Amino acid sequence: MYQLTCPKCEAINEVSTAKAGGEIECSGCGQMIAVPKLGELRNLPPVEDTKAVRATSSSGGLSGGRSFAFAALGLVCLLCLLGAAFCGVNWSNIDVPLTTEKHLELLEEGYQEASSAQMIREFEDITKYGVDIPTPLEYRTIELRKQAWGQKTMAYLAVAAVAFVLALVVGRKPKTAA
Repeated sequence: MYQLTCPKCEAINEVSTAKAGGEIECSGCGQMIAVPKLGELRNLPPVEDTKAVRATSSSGGLSGGRSFAFAALGLVCLLCLLGAAFCGVNWSNIDVPLTTEKHLELLEEGYQEASSAQMIREFEDITKYGVDIPTPLEYRTIELRKQAWGQKTMAYLAVAAVAFVLALVVGRKPKTAA
């Protein structure tokens, strides 16, 4: 921006290089002033920026790197929240028909109602085959699947929270020394 003096009222008008060779209206008298061509316009005195104007214009936004980091962290936060929602819906849709505690209670009730002959046969089977089973019971697999969906939900939420906090830190305006 350059200072152009009105020939009629001698008011100082600010002119940008984009107006070179054109006309502007005087802020003092309203008369049209011819703006010199670009080479002559650059010989005019420049408009002096005050420190306050420079400070407000420079702190208006984030720098390129900080802006990119803020956008990337915001995107990570959004994607993690979507992932957490997906995992949470899957977790809530799984119904566990039986838990380990309930299964043990049913076995205990069954052993209390069993006759002596059935208990002896059960003992012989345990000593012959052992108590280990090669695959988990069906209710236990369902229980483990539900637990895995819950853990995935919490992991996504934790990453989303960290990304959100980092985005806030990156997006914060730096304090200027006064």
